[in-house]
Amino acid sequence: MQTFGQALPSSSEMLRRLDWIRGLIDRESDGEGLDLSPQAEALFDEMSRCFAAGAWLAALVLAQAALDAELYQGDVDGLVQNEARFGADYLWLRNRRNHLLHADDPRPAVTVADLQQDGRLLEQEARRAIGLMVKAVTAL
Repeated sequence: MQTFGQALPSSSEMLRRLDWIRGLIDRESDGEGLDLSPQAEALFDEMSRCFAAGAWLAALVLAQAALDAELYQGDVDGLVQNEARFGADYLWLRNRRNHLLHADDPRPAVTVADLQQDGRLLEQEARRAIGLMVKAVTAL
């Protein structure tokens, strides 16, 4: 029988992860913060809570969702929009998100064993996704 879910991180670890996001925003925005459309802001908030809890895949998926919301609902410069849609890093993010959400490959995109064994790799992917999202929206 499979047991689901792992213990949540400590409060101090969750706060450390949220501080990482705040620091990223401060660096990328030169201290000005993010100015997101309402939907992108809500998705970003949810993404932040998932990241803090160590829900790496959810954070990655929500980073792309928040970026999509901002691209469609925000006031986005055409060059920035082009990079966020077709740049190599952003293609990685969209393809990774799509592979996680759509079972269109005979091999699974992720397994419970991956979650248990590859936590560091999945955390790195989540950090990359959040970094890309923040980079794109601060370039607007």
